[in-house]
Amino acid sequence: MSALAALLTIATLGGPGLTIDEPLDVRPGRDYFTVAQRAGWRFFERANVDLAFRDNAEHPPLGRWLLGLASRLGEPFEPLWNGFDPTGVHVASGRFAPALAFAALVGLIAAEAARRWGTSSGLAAGWALLVMPRVFSHAHLAALDTFLSLFWTLALLAGARAVEARRVTPAMLGAGALWALALLTKIHAWLLAPLILSWALARLPPSRAVKAMAVWTTSGVVLFFAGWPWLWYDTIARWTAYWGTSVARATIRVEYFGRIWNDRDVPWHYPWLYFAVTVPVLLHAAGALGVVRAWRARREDRLPFLLIASILLFLTVFSTGVPVYDGERLFLHVFPAWAMLIGYGCGRVWEVVQGSRPGRIMVVGVLLSQSYGVVTMHPFGLSYYNFLVGGLPGAERLGLELTYWGDAVDRVLLDELARRADEGSVAALAPTLYPGQGVMTTTASLARRDVILQDESAVDRADWVVVSRRRAYWSPELVKALDSVAGHDLQVASRSRQGVWLSALWRVRRPPNPNPRNGDKPFIP
Repeated sequence: MSALAALLTIATLGGPGLTIDEPLDVRPGRDYFTVAQRAGWRFFERANVDLAFRDNAEHPPLGRWLLGLASRLGEPFEPLWNGFDPTGVHVASGRFAPALAFAALVGLIAAEAARRWGTSSGLAAGWALLVMPRVFSHAHLAALDTFLSLFWTLALLAGARAVEARRVTPAMLGAGALWALALLTKIHAWLLAPLILSWALARLPPSRAVKAMAVWTTSGVVLFFAGWPWLWYDTIARWTAYWGTSVARATIRVEYFGRIWNDRDVPWHYPWLYFAVTVPVLLHAAGALGVVRAWRARREDRLPFLLIASILLFLTVFSTGVPVYDGERLFLHVFPAWAMLIGYGCGRVWEVVQGSRPGRIMVVGVLLSQSYGVVTMHPFGLSYYNFLVGGLPGAERLGLELTYWGDAVDRVLLDELARRADEGSVAALAPTLYPGQGVMTTTASLARRDVILQDESAVDRADWVVVSRRRAYWSPELVKALDSVAGHDLQVASRSRQGVWLSALWRVRRPPNPNPRNGDKPFIP
């Protein structure tokens, strides 16, 4: 299962367009290695630590180290398969790291489900995670979310197994070290502590549970601090700032049921709905069967309840006024647990039909059919919605976010711009969420035409506008510009799925300038 996931993910890495966070995560990782190469063992001195981490201390560094490593290792070979990268960040190479992390994650849950519940459950669990369109799509992106999914799940399963071990103390010491990997990836990992504590209290006498948790916590926290040199200096101030990153941060706008919300004001049911509508329906049915099976076998096997608790914990947390946005992205790490429960339910079905060849064929056929969403939506799986809302067209009617991370502005669309645009034309990308996003999105084919994508602020003077359909961030100026060309057949290209456009290329006609200055283009109808 792991090899299959690696093959399918790596073979399709170039599909999605550059997403918002990718350069912001890959560039710091490359910088870590640059500073380390220059400083050697002096890397851990304060001046070098400050230089490496000062502008990207909002997240712990492990994920960015991995992205930087993949980017630098792949850089010499990238022109052979992806062409020249005019930005010098080499995000395409960085994408190999989350792809391999996803492959490891699929293998991890398949192996653990098979060990506990049988081979059929293991295969079904791995397959279920592989064909969840949004999970599969995130595995293509050089960002932190797939790393968190891997390390969170690894720490959760290791903690559960350590509590059940014959020698609990050394097992918890190792499990705590794996927890440190999750802590070094994203702040979410601190919420593993109440889950493992509850599991220990349920499985061990109170005194042994407390001792085991002390070992686990000490191991994890010590290695967390050791792995993040940024915290070694001005520890109290930086520790406080780290915990404040979820509070002292820019507000992100969210489109939800046709209304634009601030991330703290999104209705409580937002995470529950996105959990429900971003997984194929029959996989949800198998997961529900797994929950029922867990209840019936509650005296023999309690691990499914730990998995259920890990899912409910985050859906509940993000229902309480904590900022939530980008669909399922912030709780992406709950889906491996759900995939294991899906495997648990499928294992029960397989037991029932095991003596019937038609029954076995039917089960395999149903599981294979759940890949429909991955196949038909790729490379825009982040826009997948299941039949509960009528697919992507239903989501459009309901006013849900159709695309939120820029992945629909892909190479196909940008190559079309390069083919059509005159040399030196002004082209703008909209919306843009940070300065320089347009430049970072510029491809080699555009650079050869001397067409460098500008940020959204250039829309009013652009010849071409590349639009991502993240409507929560459409500015009044962009809406006005699009309204002015609507009905004039000036949308020259688009990228769509299920009849819904997700990104588009617009030829913007501007009024003639009777006295063009140097560098201005006269109007050509």
